[in-house]
Amino acid sequence: MSTSQGEPRRGRGRPRTPGAEERIIDAALEEYGEHGWAGFTMDGVARRAGVGKSTVYLRWQDKDSLLTEAVSTRSGTLGAVDTGSLRGDLTRLAENLFRQFRDAAGWASLRITFDAAGAHERLGRFTEAVADVQVDAVGRMVQRAVDRGEVPENTRPDWITACVYGAATMETLGSRLEGRELSDEDIAERSAAIVELVLDGALGR
Repeated sequence: MSTSQGEPRRGRGRPRTPGAEERIIDAALEEYGEHGWAGFTMDGVARRAGVGKSTVYLRWQDKDSLLTEAVSTRSGTLGAVDTGSLRGDLTRLAENLFRQFRDAAGWASLRITFDAAGAHERLGRFTEAVADVQVDAVGRMVQRAVDRGEVPENTRPDWITACVYGAATMETLGSRLEGRELSDEDIAERSAAIVELVLDGALGR
């Protein structure tokens, strides 16, 4: 039975190989973490994920759309916390950041930020996804804190984002340059120190 001419065509389908989408998302971030934008290819992602290239193209039309979804999917869970206080939320966010930066997906998000900042032209929509996810997460935390009366209404989420993400990034780069990996104890200690600086320093407490 043929499809009616008035019926809209279906968009791109999802991979038909069981579990393929998860593997492709992971493979995309690992590929980017190793090769950057210039060396990132759909062929490389397919090989790393153990699927055919056609499976990748069933869901994503190009490497920009693939990276955009990969970044949004993996980074979106970082700020999905609600501890009941801004201090608790930011501490958990910092801990999540440190732990993510230990794996390939987290390192890819860092490299995306560096590549975008150093590029002479816009690389793709995926670079915007990184920034949007970061600011949106902290924005929700700050709004809840405002509603609870913890902080004034003019509190700047973008400043807090810069402080937390910036400190976690520099700590991560420092530990990598020294050839060491932060333990869970190190992460807890550094996260608490970062948030104390932000709340007691940047917010003028």
